[in-house]
Amino acid sequence: MIIAQLSDIHADGSNKPLERLDKVLDWLQALEPDAIIISGDLAEAEHEKSYRAINKRLEAMKTPFLLVPGNVDDHGEMRAVFGERFGWESDRPLCVEGQIGAEVRAIGLDVTVAGAHHGDAAPVLDWLGERLNSGGAPALIFMHQHPFFCGVDNKDRNKCRSEEALSLVIGQASDVVYGTTCGHVHRPMFTRFADRPATMAPSVARANRLDLDGKKADIVDPPGLLIHHLSETRLVTHVVSVS
Repeated sequence: MIIAQLSDIHADGSNKPLERLDKVLDWLQALEPDAIIISGDLAEAEHEKSYRAINKRLEAMKTPFLLVPGNVDDHGEMRAVFGERFGWESDRPLCVEGQIGAEVRAIGLDVTVAGAHHGDAAPVLDWLGERLNSGGAPALIFMHQHPFFCGVDNKDRNKCRSEEALSLVIGQASDVVYGTTCGHVHRPMFTRFADRPATMAPSVARANRLDLDGKKADIVDPPGLLIHHLSETRLVTHVVSVS
């Protein structure tokens, strides 16, 4: 079972962000993933045009896909383009759930806050609790803002809040939860959250440089993605850069 995770496309009506997306999707074709998840910030400008361009590319992959919004997405325009597919009946929250084969569910949380760059899981905790105590297949949870400390200078002020309550919901779930994954900081990361693996996908858009403890390193990363590989009950995550 292969789940490809893309994040932070930041389409803006120009060609360059879509060219970077095309490189990632072209590379992904050969791997034939079972599903694609996108952890937010699909577009930052000309939203409807950008969503339609992204949707066209995803449909051409002929691979099931799920997505959630990020802090620069437009909820109304996102719902207009993708709402029928995901059964979204209002602009907030735009959460999703999808069965991937018989082995795993992908559960996408909309943790965005209107007009803010940080996230907050509180409004979707009841919904998540219902999904994680439904007797369903093991789950991989994805969202935009990170619920864990990332350590990159000035990025944790815009993390996902109510993280302790989110951790408790996951920890008390009767269903198996493989882990949590996100986007937002434009850097790949690996840690633990709710006593389970937690990852952050690299960005399709320009990467942020690595700033740790006041030390700055200029890094120009190519577009990237995560590949989550599930074999029996073992989940291994790979980082891929597409030059």
